[in-house]
Amino acid sequence: MKNRLLLLLPLAFALLIQACSTDDSVVIAGQVIDSSNNNPINNAIVQVVEPTNLQQTANTDSSGNFSFDVEPGNETVNVTLEVSKPGYETKSTSFKMAPDSDIDDLIIRLASSDDSDDGGDDGEDEDDQVGGEAGGPANLELINLSQSSISVRETGGDVNATFTFEVTDSAGRVVDSPVDVNFQILSGPDGGERITPQTATTGVGSPEGTVKSNLAAGDSSGTVRIEAIIERPDYSITIRSSPVLISIASGFPVLENFYVAPRVNNFDAYGKLAENHTNSIAVSVGDIKGNPVQEGTAVYFDSEYGGLVNGSATTNENGYATVNLSANGSKPSGHPDGPGFIDVTAETIDKDNNRITKTTTLLLTTPRAVIDINPTTLNISNGGSQTFDVTITDVNGYPMAADTRIEVSTGQGLEASGDIVDLELGDYFNPGPGTTEFQVTVSDSDPDEVVSTEGSFTIKVTSPFGETTTKSIDGSRAKSQ
Repeated sequence: MKNRLLLLLPLAFALLIQACSTDDSVVIAGQVIDSSNNNPINNAIVQVVEPTNLQQTANTDSSGNFSFDVEPGNETVNVTLEVSKPGYETKSTSFKMAPDSDIDDLIIRLASSDDSDDGGDDGEDEDDQVGGEAGGPANLELINLSQSSISVRETGGDVNATFTFEVTDSAGRVVDSPVDVNFQILSGPDGGERITPQTATTGVGSPEGTVKSNLAAGDSSGTVRIEAIIERPDYSITIRSSPVLISIASGFPVLENFYVAPRVNNFDAYGKLAENHTNSIAVSVGDIKGNPVQEGTAVYFDSEYGGLVNGSATTNENGYATVNLSANGSKPSGHPDGPGFIDVTAETIDKDNNRITKTTTLLLTTPRAVIDINPTTLNISNGGSQTFDVTITDVNGYPMAADTRIEVSTGQGLEASGDIVDLELGDYFNPGPGTTEFQVTVSDSDPDEVVSTEGSFTIKVTSPFGETTTKSIDGSRAKSQ
């Protein structure tokens, strides 16, 4: 990692030099490093030897950096640099330089002259030599992957991933001579994904010893495994490396992975006009593989029979989008399920430009409750109890909204028991036992008291909107003398 970070220093150095250069000049900048360990070489001599009219000399600093300001004129020229230092082999490097185009990313590797090949024939392949110039390619190493996940093409997301391999010899030295590297897809979703280019040469469009290519997504989600290959017919061997795994996800919406649902199905908004009284409606949007679609996918909403819903939203990174249904004062009618019911529909587009929709049905109920209690009079004997049937509905006879609070309180000397003494109502559509029909039992809590007294109990219903409805039953507590 230390050596890789050192390779970033020439760019920063060149940018500093560029800021100080004249308008007509061009910067030639880079770094000189030891080819055996990638350490920077201080005080190396760097000379511009060609063309003769641009000849200059510079010395590298402690980070191995060097820089020239040259004025090449109005034509592209061939430039040759010669780099030398005692103890190292002199090296030349050439490149084309166009007017107004800085060359600021040169990496020049010097090999130690002490470790160079002495020319003897010891029967070993040059790849086995640790010092000197690098031998032929022996290894392929993935050194950079721009991203491990891309999106299905035409979805609006990032559909390309760039990968970089480094070619080294058997001693781990970077091979600075051009090497052709072939790429192929070993496995993938077969959605038309492709590698471009399929063959690339080290040092062309990338630093010496490295090669880049690109994976472009197809129209299907899945995992792609890529293999890099170097053929060496001189030794009848093939060098392979296949560590590249890139996932293609975030495809187009499909109906089977498109869902819509409200926070609560029973919402106390019937006939209520209140901008801030809302019920969130969420959608989840997935592609054919069950992955979230591309972030920012648009979803449209409409409400039929009543209510007021935001018209659109876009998905987040998890494939979810949310809008609000507001209490707009409507009193829905005409729905097949009865008064108060509405439909909210979400819509988006699949890859074939077909509209796909999902609908959720909600019930709008009144914030004010209708409470019926039978019997209508309290009459409890000494130490006795009395059971009451209680019906609690909205104005249309449906259960009160989800999260409605029902409480029972009693007068002095009485206590209440039953399923609605302190109840938070669930999310229901249908009336019946446990949703609109309940029982409460009121008992004498002080049988030792011998004087008859008045008695009462009260049922209080509080809707999520905050509206409260109460009903009380009065009567007597009869006591034996």
